[in-house]
Amino acid sequence: MKSSRSRGAISLPLIILIILTGSMFLSVLFYSYWQRLNQKVEATLKDQFNQQQLMLARKIADNVESYFDFLENALLGYAGLFQTASPEDRTIEASLAERFARHQRFGLLKITRYNSEGVGGQVFSTSPTPIEAGSQVLPARYLKWAQDQQHRGNLFLGKTFDYPEAPWKGRRVMRFITPLYWGKKPQFAGVLEFLIDPFFICEKVTADVRSGQTGYAWIIDQDQIMLAHYEKDFVGHEAIQIRIARNPQIVFRGLRELHANLLAGKEGVTEYDSGWHRQKLGQMPKLAAYIPIRFNRGLITGVTEVETPAHNLWGVCVVAPVAEVAGQVTDVMHQELFLVGLFFVVVLVASGGLIGTALFWNKTLTRQVELKTRELVESQERLVHSERFAAVGEAAAYVSHEIKNPLMVIGGMASQVERRLAEDPAAQEKLQIIQREVKRLESFLGELRDFLRPAPPSKRQIDLNRVIQDVQGLMGEAAREKGVTMEDRLAPRLPKIEADPNQLEQVLVNLVKNALEATEENGRIVLSSGSGDGQVWFSVHDTGKGMPAEVLEKIFHPFFTTKDKGTGLGLAVIHKIITDHHGTVTVDSAAAEGSTFTVRLPQKG
Repeated sequence: MKSSRSRGAISLPLIILIILTGSMFLSVLFYSYWQRLNQKVEATLKDQFNQQQLMLARKIADNVESYFDFLENALLGYAGLFQTASPEDRTIEASLAERFARHQRFGLLKITRYNSEGVGGQVFSTSPTPIEAGSQVLPARYLKWAQDQQHRGNLFLGKTFDYPEAPWKGRRVMRFITPLYWGKKPQFAGVLEFLIDPFFICEKVTADVRSGQTGYAWIIDQDQIMLAHYEKDFVGHEAIQIRIARNPQIVFRGLRELHANLLAGKEGVTEYDSGWHRQKLGQMPKLAAYIPIRFNRGLITGVTEVETPAHNLWGVCVVAPVAEVAGQVTDVMHQELFLVGLFFVVVLVASGGLIGTALFWNKTLTRQVELKTRELVESQERLVHSERFAAVGEAAAYVSHEIKNPLMVIGGMASQVERRLAEDPAAQEKLQIIQREVKRLESFLGELRDFLRPAPPSKRQIDLNRVIQDVQGLMGEAAREKGVTMEDRLAPRLPKIEADPNQLEQVLVNLVKNALEATEENGRIVLSSGSGDGQVWFSVHDTGKGMPAEVLEKIFHPFFTTKDKGTGLGLAVIHKIITDHHGTVTVDSAAAEGSTFTVRLPQKG
């Protein structure tokens, strides 16, 4: 007859069926959610990518403004030359020539000094064809601006325009001017003009720009003329028309809206259809981030005036194919699909693990109970051993106290009787035996006292290698007399430790003595040291006869000895000293294979 517990239990096959059904349901639910999540992931990645492109576009705009900041300061420096010297001074021409030689590599095509009527007086040009100064005439509107006394010490930046004369006829350039005044009563002496190459500046700031794998940057001016582009044959042409010429099948509606926003002084991100990308021709959706370069904001306020500020601007745009980002989304989708499969597998494995755990639970529980029982038995044995050890200690202390005084009396009397029986050699020999045995008992009582009432360690920073070397020197003669070789293998740069050097020396001496007693002639004793895991260690190894396992179990017990005349307290005292130093002492030994005692101490006591 089955118990009520058995009747109420759920069968194992039903549990497996429930787990599998739940796993399938969760997998289908997760797959549906994954499909909806893909669309959000793609939109998020596109937005993040475009925001990065926008940061790149801002950096390009900042670099363009830095170029004009430099030219602005340079032009002010040129104008300063005329504040202390007449425009006709020969040193002026030399200074202008020297400065132009340095500044032409920053996009200057020429420097012209006009006289007070706006006619060229001096020209410094990058053109290989000489330019006659008298042929250069400053447009009237700029001359009128410069003649206004209110503009003394100011600068004027014009818009990009097509240069009307050789040697740069039809080339887009920019004019940067400042009026010249000299004398104690400053008089208008003319105009100094920079003719700037915008293509040079835009090429410099976009040359090494790459967005994603193949994206790039382009720049247009206020007339939508391309100043910089990856396609070099686009530069200098109207931006929309040159694209239509490349691929007439694309209407570029999104690009036209982007241009309109740029020329309206707006920044933002968008997506438009292009007709190609690099060497690939065809409709190509692109992500774009754009920002205007407004010269009236980047230059010195109150010093530099910008021609028609609302329209004197350039536009920077950083673009990259949508396919590059979509490829990243595809990778993410595959990873997510892998996660769905992995989730299903994990659920199945976990279910199997749960079932296995249920099947083997009783066996595991039994092992745990046995382990805890064994630990309790061992703990009880240690407690009994401690109680016995305490009782032995009390008894030994009482015996030591009761024996010490009579022993001293016996030794003293034996010494006195020996002196009086100088003519009786036989009696003297017996009395000497009594005295030797008294000294042996006194030594034993001393060891017993050290064990029962050890002095607390007086710790200080010590060099353990130095203590080992001292003991090696102390015991070296004894080793040589017995024909035993004593070696050291000490670690260099051993960390110092907090310890009692006298007590450690006592430990080492006792260990070396024991090693000498266990080692035959032509044997070897090795003293070693080292550090690791926050501890410093030393060891004493001998090639003696070793110890069997039954001796190793009791070797640190008080009064246990295998020697004929041993007290059994030497290793117990060592164990006590090392314990007081918060360290450990272990022994590795086997019969006929020698022994190694290892002491480990914390670096910081």
